[in-house]
Amino acid sequence: MPSAELLDAVPVAPDVTPASPLIVRSGGSVLVATDALLAHLPALAELADGVESDAHRLALISLDLPGGALRSALDRCEASGFALADELRGLRLAVATAEASYELAERTATWLQDAASDWGASVLARVGAQFLPGAALSGFLAWKLAPGDDAEKKRALQKLMLDNPRLITSPGFSTLVRRVVSGTDDAVLGLAGAPPWLGVLLGEHGLGIMGVDTSAAALIVAGGASGTGYFTETPVRVERVSEQRTATAPAGAVDRLARVPDERQVRIERYLAPGEPPRYVVYVAPTQTFSPMADHEPWDLTSNVAGVAGLPAGSIRATELAMADAGITSADEVVFVGFSQGGLVADALAASGSWNTVGLETYGDPGGGIELPEGIRGVAVRHSDDFVVATGGPQGATDRTIVERRAYPEGSDIPTDKPAPAHQRRAYEETARLLDAARSPELRAELDALDAFTRDYPNREGAEITTLRYRAERAPAG
Repeated sequence: MPSAELLDAVPVAPDVTPASPLIVRSGGSVLVATDALLAHLPALAELADGVESDAHRLALISLDLPGGALRSALDRCEASGFALADELRGLRLAVATAEASYELAERTATWLQDAASDWGASVLARVGAQFLPGAALSGFLAWKLAPGDDAEKKRALQKLMLDNPRLITSPGFSTLVRRVVSGTDDAVLGLAGAPPWLGVLLGEHGLGIMGVDTSAAALIVAGGASGTGYFTETPVRVERVSEQRTATAPAGAVDRLARVPDERQVRIERYLAPGEPPRYVVYVAPTQTFSPMADHEPWDLTSNVAGVAGLPAGSIRATELAMADAGITSADEVVFVGFSQGGLVADALAASGSWNTVGLETYGDPGGGIELPEGIRGVAVRHSDDFVVATGGPQGATDRTIVERRAYPEGSDIPTDKPAPAHQRRAYEETARLLDAARSPELRAELDALDAFTRDYPNREGAEITTLRYRAERAPAG
């Protein structure tokens, strides 16, 4: 997926993006609301308990008073206190119910729209099958007849995207990408002559047998059958390039995201303390190249497609080799942190069941379609105007807390110096700062658990933190 760190060498001011609200969805909960609203709900409950407690005190005082004006006034205050406590609890319930109802209605509407989109993809594929060869030929000729060589054409296309960032930086475009990706398998079934309802029944909105993973797998098969070598996996090898002591553990989302590596694709922190089991944090880098041809770099487009397909991508295998070299066993507690493709790798490793995953923190990853085992907690941070996230398809069931915001709301200035602005590291750094300032109990509980995983080890006598860095490359298929 698009790599932020290849382009983000220059430090960026903290106010690079406007602070749109964080939308928080707790794992297993229907309630979806802003961080501020979720923070107010427990405050209303606490206020109601406090008012009720004061009303009880007034009742006790009133019992010791003789009848008269003062006792009557206290009785009225007591009754008002109990009534106010009931109103506060009713207000909290009403707000929570309204938010849950809104979310349920929105999910239902989205499901219907997505199902209709899949149905339409199948119908359009059947109707347009006769025009497909001509359209493909026209596209090929248009590309060949355009002025300049292939490199110049690619640069012109990139300049068009840079000069017009709003073309791809909006929730609407992300939704379009998600529906196109999700509808690919329906279109293939339509071309094969299958009825439209079959794709809907078998897809993400039905039995879940087909989906983005099968579409990605079909792309791999097509690449292999084409004879071009596109999307063809190769062996990988990993080298430990450095080992050094680290003074401090990460403190907060900003610090953990900052430790996600750039060119050295895997960073592993090993925490040791006398009398305690070892703990590990594995940080995984994003995509380094977008070539569909597997060359030397495992963090490439081939690994992206294979990862979405649920296959052992080169970047996934390389990360596991690094973990084995670091001495991590299946019993050791591990937290995974990843950005972009690194998040996809983290999701895949957590889903594999081969590792004792106790925390998972990802940013801008297209791993929404990866099914995680029950009980894996953490956060998945995404931008609604980041189309890269949409390439992973719709979000499946998860116990993680999903945090979303729009990186560039309407009216804000979108940078034109880098492609896919909402996917860049600097945009997610701003969101990470908002996470660290979040007040909702649901989100705070997950972030505090990630902090606590490593926070106490450095303070133990005889403890040591070792940082291991790894560089991976593809080996020739032979």
